[in-house]
Amino acid sequence: MRRLARLLICTLLVFAMLEPAMAQTERKGASGGPLPRFAMVKPDRARMRVGPGFNYATKWIYKRPGLPVEITEEYSVWRQVRDADGTEGWMHVSVLSSQRNAMVAPWLRNSTDGETFLALKAGKDDSARDVASLEPGVIVQLEECDGTWCELKVKGVNGYMHQKDIWGVYPNEVFN
Repeated sequence: MRRLARLLICTLLVFAMLEPAMAQTERKGASGGPLPRFAMVKPDRARMRVGPGFNYATKWIYKRPGLPVEITEEYSVWRQVRDADGTEGWMHVSVLSSQRNAMVAPWLRNSTDGETFLALKAGKDDSARDVASLEPGVIVQLEECDGTWCELKVKGVNGYMHQKDIWGVYPNEVFN
């Protein structure tokens, strides 16, 4: 009987230690949505503020509708976001959309290697024909991702790109 009680206590301790680790991977914000997650800027003029409120100073004004941002924290109707350049601040929920867009390899902008373009492929295969060449920083509409390839749409052209070559979807994330 004593051995069974000891085994039960050890089992409960193991589960108690695992619970916080599990909670970290499934973090939820005030809205109930997962954190972090991607969203996009809706209007053609949206303010990023230094804090979660209209009384905080404007840090940045975005003038690029559809720009993907990563929501990293929530406070009431305010979302702490990070853009592809790493700029962080707070935006009101009304200027954000849960629709998913992405940006083509923003880390390659201003590359010293000359002109860098990435191929948008007709299929999920490196040997598929190119349907377009996209410059780093171009915003694309995400259709779906399978963890390796993403189907994208840009200016009426559909195609596929390696998931690792876009910002706005997590590595190995499946999205549809």
